[in-house]
Amino acid sequence: MTNKSDNPAVAKNKIPVIDCDVHPNPKQYEDLNPYLSDYWRDFLNDCKWKGIFPNIPSMPIVANAGHRMDSVPPEGGLGCSSLSYFKEDVMDRYNYANAILFPDSTFQLAASPQHEMATALASAYNDWEIEHWLEKNPNLRGSVVVASQDPESAAREIDRVGSHPQMAQVGLSIHSPYGGWGDKRYYPIWEAALRNNLVCTFHVSVPGGLFRPGPVYVNYYPEDQTIHTLTYQAQVASIVFGGVFEKYQELKMLFVEGGFAWLPSVMYTMDTHWRNLKREVPWVKRPPSQIVREHMWFGTQPFIEPARHEDEKHIVDILKMVGTDRFVFTSDYPHWEFDAPHAALATIPIDIRRKILYENAVGLFALPDPV
Repeated sequence: MTNKSDNPAVAKNKIPVIDCDVHPNPKQYEDLNPYLSDYWRDFLNDCKWKGIFPNIPSMPIVANAGHRMDSVPPEGGLGCSSLSYFKEDVMDRYNYANAILFPDSTFQLAASPQHEMATALASAYNDWEIEHWLEKNPNLRGSVVVASQDPESAAREIDRVGSHPQMAQVGLSIHSPYGGWGDKRYYPIWEAALRNNLVCTFHVSVPGGLFRPGPVYVNYYPEDQTIHTLTYQAQVASIVFGGVFEKYQELKMLFVEGGFAWLPSVMYTMDTHWRNLKREVPWVKRPPSQIVREHMWFGTQPFIEPARHEDEKHIVDILKMVGTDRFVFTSDYPHWEFDAPHAALATIPIDIRRKILYENAVGLFALPDPV
């Protein structure tokens, strides 16, 4: 993982950056209270809710509970809980044209069996995000947070705030609460996203609650981090073979914090089995690799950092095999895995670097060209 650089040359770099994965936090979870009904405010206060559901255990992270030490603003609070500090410490330093926000911890809302509570919290997060971040900086874009275990309520929430001019995407977890994301029960979410011209973005999440364990159980956090990619692979296959893009041909999906080195293998494996078994999925009319290249984008984080210098060229090969227009820059700020944009992509050819740092995001999210 690439750390920040204090080199002033970084700040002067002429290539603008659109960061498609930033996680703001309230200074404290009580800051969400004004956006909750009296009922849910009292309920959560009595539960002593602190952002993590009791029935969704998360493995302890020895790296400062997952946040960079320097992401905590001088006045205290959680990492990335001050817009002014984030602007000074990150946006100005790295020449950000835009940052796309996905409120921290909300990727776990859909794991809660208490779906009414999760729906209320999703709504509170959206109103908090709009008031405290989006409306205070025109260069920010937001995520509509939803509790996808209740797709109909999720669709209503997307319609409630999705038309805000700075909303860019629907924020979802890579784990799905009931069956893979290719399941028909999630159609209301895709339809609401299309009505509001929003990208559907999937973020890494951990098993627990309605999120069933992955292919294997893990004992250690490095294991947990390593097998995230297996869930991404499974969900890409579920969406493609479920025929989601045959029904919703204008839908766009972005997958962040799951890496990308696995993509060529999955694409070509799907093509192989589709050719041999297409009789079972007659609704899939095109090769799966073509569907991926037309409808899916992928974040760079965690970016590949080969131990051997001679292996760096293979990163570019992987990008080209998928399509260099399929990748957007994602930093994962304020988490400990943060990738500083120009340092992370330093060995990538300049034309591909421009695509990843801002050009592809301009097209995906219909943003103004910063150049």
